[in-house]
Amino acid sequence: DNLLTPRILWVTEIVSDSSTSGNDVKILGLINNNRVEKFVNRKYLLSNENMMKYKVIIPKSNGSGAIGEVLSTPVIGQPVIGHTQSFISIGAYDTEAEAMATLKFVKTKFARCMLGTLKVTQDNNPSTWANVPLQDFTPNSDIDWSKSIPEIDKQLYAKYGLTDDEIAFIEVKSNPM
Repeated sequence: DNLLTPRILWVTEIVSDSSTSGNDVKILGLINNNRVEKFVNRKYLLSNENMMKYKVIIPKSNGSGAIGEVLSTPVIGQPVIGHTQSFISIGAYDTEAEAMATLKFVKTKFARCMLGTLKVTQDNNPSTWANVPLQDFTPNSDIDWSKSIPEIDKQLYAKYGLTDDEIAFIEVKSNPM
């Protein structure tokens, strides 16, 4: 009767609510604007090196584009976790520590204010991150990622030589995460 019925049956045969084998990959996605986790056998996915690494996953669409706005629940993506186009990922790391440092950086007022210079809508596509400076998230970094997010912000302000007025602007415009 319905032209979509064969397609729906095919999708439900390869996507499940729980892992059914050691070859399954967890996929983060959205259904009715709610974050969900589904599982897909690896054989149905294109090879993707990023999927086998640690990364930070954030929604592709969130907020309004205001300077310094809070990002919607960024999470650490473990190896063998992927996501739909409803999300973007930052980084591809061999260690969880590097992903944790990235998560802290993304939560800083500094990074979110820099993001806000190009993110003027809810769309959080990769190009909106162009003004957010790349960082070294390894133990060799000039930033001590073991510190609290407010302490990391202070290190970033010093690293980039921000003036008292620039720091005050960021502090006023950015809510803590």
